[in-house]
Amino acid sequence: MNIEIYFDGYCPESLLKGDYVEMKLNSHDFWESEETGLQMTVFPPYATILKWRGKGNFRTSSPKGSDILAGLVFTEPLHDEPGIFPDEQKIIHNEEELKLYISGIQG
Repeated sequence: MNIEIYFDGYCPESLLKGDYVEMKLNSHDFWESEETGLQMTVFPPYATILKWRGKGNFRTSSPKGSDILAGLVFTEPLHDEPGIFPDEQKIIHNEEELKLYISGIQG
């Protein structure tokens, strides 16, 4: 059974472990997990999980992702440079696909 999953402002990698960790804007305007460094871009209705992790350089006045983001569809990025735009053909449908994709992200 495919259970659709959506981005609601919490780190998807942490959610897979049962933890609710906020995503905040970093100095590059990417949403970044405070715990794992996972980074995302948002182009509604898509939330793109980037292939590299952030360094924890958060904006001093960043809103919490859960306060403003809800119901966005997870995608992999296009294979162009810099790899931040959603690939509408590579939607991440369920937890198994999410785990597999995240396992390949650079540390």
